[in-house]
Amino acid sequence: MGRATVGPKGYGAGLKEGRDSDVWITFDDGHLDNFTAAFPALVESKMVATFFVIVDRVLGGAEGYMTLPMLREMLAAGMSIESHTLSHPRLARIPIAEAREELRASKLRLEDALGAPVTAFCYPYGNHSPEVVDEVRSAGYELATSTIRGNRNAPEDRFLLKRVMVMPGKSAWWLRYAMSPAYEWLHARKNRRRWKDAS
Repeated sequence: MGRATVGPKGYGAGLKEGRDSDVWITFDDGHLDNFTAAFPALVESKMVATFFVIVDRVLGGAEGYMTLPMLREMLAAGMSIESHTLSHPRLARIPIAEAREELRASKLRLEDALGAPVTAFCYPYGNHSPEVVDEVRSAGYELATSTIRGNRNAPEDRFLLKRVMVMPGKSAWWLRYAMSPAYEWLHARKNRRRWKDAS
């Protein structure tokens, strides 16, 4: 693709500089196949990615999820491990005090377990509200990814970053389209309807 893969730090720097050639590959939840399938493929391709994990599940040994030693191995290989809350609730649909705990405790527990900073966050189900976004900022995160479709972000989007969802079976042609201005234009129109009520 002629684009560099980056982690949260690199992507954040690119936003500030107005650079739109970086690709930030992300995986949500922390399922076991992130380690057994995605991780080896990334290493072989000399790419980096970010894994947003549900902290109580990966640190609690839930079946079908990665383990702490796996997270540490990926971190040592240049991947980044970031927060997807403690328990994966719809944050805009629970009391704000509970949402605050999900955001802050997941960050602290993951940092303590990994010995590395956690600077990025992913909204479970893409569910958010202005109050939740404010809490993400207050919790000390620097970036937050959404499920809003798009392939171009600006500095003001850093707590609601758009993403391209890549599902199984997508072709190389589709991936080129997904990184094109046409994809961004089409989804900008759809997003105006889809995200009228973010919660």
